[in-house]
Amino acid sequence: MNTSGRGGSSSAVHEWINTVGVVFAVGLSLFSLHRDQTQRADDEVREAMKVSLYWTGTGEAPTGVLVENQQSIRIMDVTVRLKVGDATVQHVRFGEVHSCTQDSFSFGAHQPHVRTDALFVLQFRDATGHWWQMKPGPVLDRIDSDEAHQPGGIDLVSAWNLKRGTGPSSGCDQ
Repeated sequence: MNTSGRGGSSSAVHEWINTVGVVFAVGLSLFSLHRDQTQRADDEVREAMKVSLYWTGTGEAPTGVLVENQQSIRIMDVTVRLKVGDATVQHVRFGEVHSCTQDSFSFGAHQPHVRTDALFVLQFRDATGHWWQMKPGPVLDRIDSDEAHQPGGIDLVSAWNLKRGTGPSSGCDQ
């Protein structure tokens, strides 16, 4: 027996308030999840921007290539591609570049054979497994592993027996 004298309308109001509360909580959770994912993506881009590519010598006659990793973690599968159009004509494979280091290869007597008409593109994989590509500008893009593993070009490290140099990063936050 209903003793409220309202014929159950109090129950309907409570159900409506509960429904609105659930919808509001779900909406707030989705907003928070989106904000967290956006923040995480922004943080990943900021970290990827701590990797730089430099040429030693001049642009017309580079004497070597240097990759600097100012991140607090290592990067893997580091490759510098020299591209003409969409084709890789030469590349320098670094493999890993540890945190807070500058790794370089000097071209030595092979310097006249470096394709200076090419676009220099840096590709690497970060600790989360994401692939990145940096073009001059610097223009940073996330790429897939197929694009990172594209074939082509001469591997200058093995073809010319280049020796790797390693030193500390000039601007690492440690």
